[in-house]
Amino acid sequence: MHQQRTAWSDFFPGSPTTNYNSQTYNSHQYSSSTSVYVSNSLFQSITTTSDGGAIYCSSSVTYFLVESSSFFSCTINNTWGGGICFYSYKNGQYALYKVCGYDCYSIYSGSNGQFAWMRVNDTLSIKNYVNYSSISRCVNEKSGHSYSLFLRFGKICCPSVNISMNKCQHYTGIYCYPFVDSSSVTCSLSYSSFADNNTFGYGCIRFNNGGAKYEIKSCNILRNTQDTTSYGTIYTNGVLNIEDSCILENTASTIFYSSSSSYPITLTRCTVDKTINNGYVTIQNTVTKSFILVLKHMSTQNCNSEYDSLGYQIVFPYVPQPTCRNLGRISVYFSINSMLLLAFIHPNPSGDS
Repeated sequence: MHQQRTAWSDFFPGSPTTNYNSQTYNSHQYSSSTSVYVSNSLFQSITTTSDGGAIYCSSSVTYFLVESSSFFSCTINNTWGGGICFYSYKNGQYALYKVCGYDCYSIYSGSNGQFAWMRVNDTLSIKNYVNYSSISRCVNEKSGHSYSLFLRFGKICCPSVNISMNKCQHYTGIYCYPFVDSSSVTCSLSYSSFADNNTFGYGCIRFNNGGAKYEIKSCNILRNTQDTTSYGTIYTNGVLNIEDSCILENTASTIFYSSSSSYPITLTRCTVDKTINNGYVTIQNTVTKSFILVLKHMSTQNCNSEYDSLGYQIVFPYVPQPTCRNLGRISVYFSINSMLLLAFIHPNPSGDS
């Protein structure tokens, strides 16, 4: 027997007032409690006309933590969040930790956040965290649909996230709209993978709040495709620094797109096969020998992270303390759906040496 984890205190004070623990749910859950904790649970085959196919948190929810839980085949006929909708703009904050989102989407025209739509209070100290989670095969082929993961306001931190094999019309990876602080980065993607996402519109990663500072550190951005030439694989409306990352085999005609000369993009120690941009990119310390990063991601029955190999030299990145503090523990074993810690990129004997 494995002892039950108590991760609530890693993220939030006090104790949760509502718990969804160690159960399987086949119907939509609505919560307006002050603090909500979802742990070791499976939300499966849920269809609803409400926002948040599996669970919706209203504006009265202050703290929301989802840990070691999976969301399979959750769909909505509404606007926000095929799997999860957190709409707590007054004083709310949340964290997703060890979460698998699979085959979640909206059938409603013009929907955002095919897996999750998350809006928190617009304050620097507010957590908007997705940590050590995987979102895969959230496929919506209807026009007008955007974003597998929609994150708005607060401080956005996404370490060790795998967003892969999703499809929608626009920005099939992630949308970030953080709090604006001229003195600090308020949106960070680190040690994460965005691979094999497909859009029949444009874009994979969108940083959208004008004037905010953004960073991508030690990430793999691989083989994402788009049909139109508008914008790029990575779009920014603020200053963006990309460091120690691998950006390879993406099919957009423009890979890096900035909305303004006031918001430059800087690439440092990255390996890229195309640097096509709209004129606002600076490249520093270019790596001449192609490589990919061996990143470790959560893998589950449906959020599989073992499918990637590009055949380049592989590199194990040094992982320092995360930019965003108090992100909670990362364990190498947990029980739900036989989740295992597996390497996302595996050595390829035919690759460079």
